[in-house]
Amino acid sequence: MMIASAAHRSRPFRFGLTTALPRAGADARDFARTVESAGFDVLTFADHLTPAISPFAGATAAAMATERLHVGTLVLNNDFRHPVETARESAGVATVSDGRFELGLGAGHMKSEYDAAGIPFARGGIRVGRLEESVAVVRALLDGDAVDLDGAHYRVHAGAGALLAPPAHRVPLLIGGNGERVLRLAGRVADIAGFAGITHNHDATEVALTHFGPDGLDDRIAVVRDAAGDRFDEIELQALIQAVVVTEDRETAAADLAGAIGGVGPADLLDSPFVLLGTHEQMADMLVERRRRFGVSYWTVFDEWAGRPSAMPDLAKVMSLLR
Repeated sequence: MMIASAAHRSRPFRFGLTTALPRAGADARDFARTVESAGFDVLTFADHLTPAISPFAGATAAAMATERLHVGTLVLNNDFRHPVETARESAGVATVSDGRFELGLGAGHMKSEYDAAGIPFARGGIRVGRLEESVAVVRALLDGDAVDLDGAHYRVHAGAGALLAPPAHRVPLLIGGNGERVLRLAGRVADIAGFAGITHNHDATEVALTHFGPDGLDDRIAVVRDAAGDRFDEIELQALIQAVVVTEDRETAAADLAGAIGGVGPADLLDSPFVLLGTHEQMADMLVERRRRFGVSYWTVFDEWAGRPSAMPDLAKVMSLLR
């Protein structure tokens, strides 16, 4: 069992809610204020070519409606935008929010969305290769550095500050996933390394709960640690909680959830760091223990999705116990 470093165990908790629902006007502003008043630290927006809010538009609206709340993308599909455009939009949201924007980037995985939009869907290694090059461009532009890249996927040549005005506040970069190459990229360059505990097949028609248990998360963190070297303690560790179920009967709830998910046993769900099952008090204790064990201090839950209710009310109660 890997024991988290002292630096990670002592990091303060941060809590995020991720959403994609296309709320309009006053509803969007009221929702962001509700998330802020519930005690969340970050409101992030998913990036899918479905009837969902554009992540940059959602993040901007939420930032303008709130005072303390950070906003971000979880995660932006790198293939949907050129990295110069990603940097430009990120700099804009970071500027108007006075530094409350966090950029999450991923390699993309939903083949059906690519097909519908007429975007070529390459194999995973190529998509990750594009992400690696894109991250180098985005980070340099946001930091106000020159870019001189002739890569396999992008060619960008610009002097410092030539393509955009870098924001006054540094934009934190989250890179997340489950694959080794993406997590090694996170270890090398990210401010936040994100873990999901799930893997999609090539066309995202199936989901496998790989590295979903305690040993699996240990293994994925070890990948980030190895790639990060001396900078590992500077990286914030984030995990996406896949299910939140309030119950006084954890075993029965785990059996019900296992039946709904398929391909996983109740015992695996009871032990998984990516699931919260129990009373609010038990959940608070679980998160304290998970920070001690894994060093993960930033936890994100889902808003309404796939017919499931939002986890916001229950996590708000958990946060109040922790704070």
